Amino acid sequence: MTIKIASFAIFIIILFMVPSAYAYDFRDEEIWVYQGSFDVGVGERADTGSYVIKIHEVNMEGTPPSAVLLVYKNKVYKDSFFVDATVNNEQVYDEEFRIHVLDIVDGKVSFEMYMHDYERVWILDVPKTTLITGEELNYGDYTFTVSGFGEDCVTLVMSNNGTVTENNYTTGDYRKIFDEILFRVVYINKEKKEAFVEIYRQGRPDLELEIISDPDIYNPNEMIEYDVVVKNNGTVPVRGIVLTASVSDGTVDQSVQNYYMIDTSEEYTFVVIVTPPVTPLGTNFTLKADVTGYDFGGRSYANSTSKETRVTSYMAIEKRLEPGEISLNRMIYGMQEALLVTLSVHNMADFQNIVNVHDELPDSFIPLDVGSLEWPLVIDADSTGEITYKAVPTKTGNFTLCPATMEWEQDLETYYALSSDDGKVCVHGAKIVAEKSLSSNVIGTKEDVDVTIIVTNEGDRDAEINILDRVPIGIRIIGGVDHWSGNLAAGSSKNIIYTIQTEKEGEFSLPEVKVSFVDVDKIEGSSLSNSVRLYVTEKAIQSGAEIAVMTETVTETGADTETIVSTDITSTAELTRWGVAGFMLSSFATLLCILTIAPVTAYLLISRVYL
Repeated sequence: MTIKIASFAIFIIILFMVPSAYAYDFRDEEIWVYQGSFDVGVGERADTGSYVIKIHEVNMEGTPPSAVLLVYKNKVYKDSFFVDATVNNEQVYDEEFRIHVLDIVDGKVSFEMYMHDYERVWILDVPKTTLITGEELNYGDYTFTVSGFGEDCVTLVMSNNGTVTENNYTTGDYRKIFDEILFRVVYINKEKKEAFVEIYRQGRPDLELEIISDPDIYNPNEMIEYDVVVKNNGTVPVRGIVLTASVSDGTVDQSVQNYYMIDTSEEYTFVVIVTPPVTPLGTNFTLKADVTGYDFGGRSYANSTSKETRVTSYMAIEKRLEPGEISLNRMIYGMQEALLVTLSVHNMADFQNIVNVHDELPDSFIPLDVGSLEWPLVIDADSTGEITYKAVPTKTGNFTLCPATMEWEQDLETYYALSSDDGKVCVHGAKIVAEKSLSSNVIGTKEDVDVTIIVTNEGDRDAEINILDRVPIGIRIIGGVDHWSGNLAAGSSKNIIYTIQTEKEGEFSLPEVKVSFVDVDKIEGSSLSNSVRLYVTEKAIQSGAEIAVMTETVTETGADTETIVSTDITSTAELTRWGVAGFMLSSFATLLCILTIAPVTAYLLISRVYL
């Protein structure tokens, strides 16, 4: 048992001592791996991940110009090199890092960097395929044919554009052909005379580019941050990545950015910050991103994309409504609940602006404490001005308020802007409206007249109401009732009628009817009807004459009172007997005057002739 355990432990140790297949795989090659091309000045850096080159000094006075480069490995200083673009154009550090200087111009050093490493170069393109004697495998311009089998090998003939070669392969053998493809015999089945082969090609990066920003609309005083995502969908790493960003309008904070390597199926995000343009009406601008990178052999790959962004005007107006729901009858500190309107004007330019602001309200809202809904406003650079006012509703319903507007001038041009969203307000509650009328406004003594009271709930909430009327002294109720209590549903009406009589002549004012109520939200309120006038004579006289009767109408809902005064001409009022006598006397006097005019006129004419 002890021997078995010891043997197993030795096996595990040996297993872990064996190098991984990846380190010395036939698909890898020991090469100088291209890391990228750089163009940097004094104090600037070029980064490859583990190695960083910093330009210490540049001497443009010498012939040729020269520079001193500092080498850092894993952020630790290691060495310095004197370089120029002639005989000293290449330096190697620790046999694994190489710098190749291309040029030194205008205080900047242009150079390439390489790392000596094993790199995965060959990528499987044609998976394992079975070939027998005489069978061909075509791959692009290449044709592979099995000409026969030996004891431990297979003979393959390769032809390419007129070039024909013949080689023997044993199991596991592979050959590179013109550094374009790698042909490998995986396995030979001697008994069946079959060869299993694979074809590899050199890997290559595949750059995918995407610009991400949220949202798509910005204000001109916002710094816009874009994520430019570069993904390598290829089969080998890409190195020396350079991102170049440009905009059709505005400015880019850092137009060129570098990154040392993106492995296969991985991505890197560049952050690009843009200062947007400033215009009176707003504008669209385009961000363009170009990316380049290199494979292990220094071959370049590129891609580009763009994204359009909307920038608003440097002037903006915002309209806010509070609250979104209002009770028609709620009282707050002795005042009817009101809608608070806030207008915020934003000047995002770097100069002062003078604007004229205008707002509108639905007809059912009454503004408080303002003479008009127009205001001039001076807004400093990069500042916000505010206007606030209140309005009370007069009826229930769902209301959409119009956007606020503003106008301003720049360079002799007039510009306009609207608040972005229409505000919505919902007004709830019972709205009780009472109306009082008489069957006749003029009666004789001891004649009957009917009083009608119509109470309507014009709101959207049911209410418990109490109607109580009263008559002046000298008038008595001889039929019906002058009061009622009960539930009045939203949109419904209640009528009560009673009959009155009086023995006194004169003019009587029948007062307003008071209706008190409590809606389903337990909010209390009251309402007053109009008042009416009654004219009583000793005896009513049927006549075509009319008496003008003034009627005042007063409607009150809740604690806030809406007063409407109207003048109506009430016809069919009969004249008394004294009125008839006066009319006859005035008619006789008029006729007498007419009859007298003729003799007097004749006398005057005759007198004038004889004189």
